[in-house]
Amino acid sequence: MEKTLREIIARIAETTPDFAGDAHLRDELDVDSFRSAEIAFEIERVFKTKIPDDRYAQAQTMNEILSLLTSVAA
Repeated sequence: MEKTLREIIARIAETTPDFAGDAHLRDELDVDSFRSAEIAFEIERVFKTKIPDDRYAQAQTMNEILSLLTSVAA
């Protein structure tokens, strides 16, 4: 799950997938609100799950998104 999530974020953020798991998406990976929405849509599509918008908006790193994804997929 982490590898796939990392690849989704890297592709949309136009970076390499070897970024730190605790890298701030906006400040360190330049993920603006449009790209953030793209990431959310792609996560939902790939993992076939629905992520609550309010909880996704609070996630600021890949590790936080992974934790959220794990909790909603369980």
